[in-house]
Amino acid sequence: MIKITASQYGAVVASILGFAVLTGCKKPTTDIGLEFAQEDLLSLHQTDTLALSFETVREDSLETSHLSTAVLGNMKHPFFGMHQGSFAAQLRLSAPDIDFGPNPVVDSIYLSLHYSGDRYGQLSPQNIQVKALVDTISLGSDYYSNASFATTEVDLTDPAFQPVTLNPGEVLYINGDTVAPEVRVYLDNAFGQSLLDADSSVYDSNQDWREYFPGLLVAPDPNGPGQGAVGIDVTTGLSRMRMHYHSDTDSAATYDFIINALSPRTNFFEHQWYPPFQALDESYITALDGSLLSGVFSGAGLKTRIQFPELAAWEAERDDDRAVHKAELWLPVDPQYNDARYPIPSDLFILSENEAGEAVPTPDQTSIGLAINGNYDAAENAYRFNISQTFQQMLNGTYESDKLYVVSSRAGISLQGVVLNGPEVEPLEGDTTGWKPNARLVVTWSE
Repeated sequence: MIKITASQYGAVVASILGFAVLTGCKKPTTDIGLEFAQEDLLSLHQTDTLALSFETVREDSLETSHLSTAVLGNMKHPFFGMHQGSFAAQLRLSAPDIDFGPNPVVDSIYLSLHYSGDRYGQLSPQNIQVKALVDTISLGSDYYSNASFATTEVDLTDPAFQPVTLNPGEVLYINGDTVAPEVRVYLDNAFGQSLLDADSSVYDSNQDWREYFPGLLVAPDPNGPGQGAVGIDVTTGLSRMRMHYHSDTDSAATYDFIINALSPRTNFFEHQWYPPFQALDESYITALDGSLLSGVFSGAGLKTRIQFPELAAWEAERDDDRAVHKAELWLPVDPQYNDARYPIPSDLFILSENEAGEAVPTPDQTSIGLAINGNYDAAENAYRFNISQTFQQMLNGTYESDKLYVVSSRAGISLQGVVLNGPEVEPLEGDTTGWKPNARLVVTWSE
């Protein structure tokens, strides 16, 4: 099982569209950037009929610790199913060694979560649950999207202020004041009072505070109203837990517990799939045939596995002086699966795996000056990848894997997907547009 981490996704950078030429005999060195020789142009060939095998694979898990953005909400996607994003984070003291004054009394306490600007699905208010973690989390540890963190099981929210608005474009009206868009989750005042009543040593340092209060788990109620998901900024310090209180010496005081880049944090995702991917809800089913349709979905959701079952036979038919100039993978998207209300990713990544089953970038992604692309071409209704080096090494038998994986480019910080046409899709009867709907590998070579 290929295991993907956020850092491995991040290492795969989709560059701008370009053309790299790969030449050589059947066992060439990787000379990048060579132009076509005149004699090559006289014997140039191209094919797009090389056999491809597609499968939709359920992601095992994804390392989602310490990312810049969290995802919050229950999102219904018409082509994929129901998806939930939640997160855990440690709160940091905005000012250590705080003195709340004599006889402090809480007035209100709430989470003020700053939007990243990302939104997924059709947004409407949802019930948000907030629970205290039992154990501390650490910046030095890796956490995965399917992890289960123990909590006190007590929902700290104030039900009088549920459901909660989830919409980056909607201002809030609170006590007659207009507040800039944020996710505001009011918490029970009894919880706030317990923080004021804690021993003063709790606030001596962030270490003391962390041992007293390990952090929060913030999640949508899976059985509550509303739908849609939003991105939450968890690195700049603009997301916080704010407490308003008064004491014998201060009639209106405020204290913030902040979430910033020094806060250990991790994202969680859950999925329930719709047809044609519904069978992947069964734990014993990990992959589905993708000859007609395959899926890619972020949040440790789905990826598409590609293999080339007739590669050796194709190579055996080539002359000894064969030189591959370009191999471009086309992944078309049927317009019926491109709904503006549920935008498809602007780009995708291609990964492979090593002998240990770990995700690794392809040779094309690690070559200086080679434009692998991977962007969605709206004019062609397709994603396009230059995989010339990878294809060449597969032909030579020097590549460590016979599999490629198409994955989301924002895997750990979004809920977004695309349905790709498979290699056996045929044009509709009577179609005169000339659009080729099937996934294919376009190989240009000379011999």
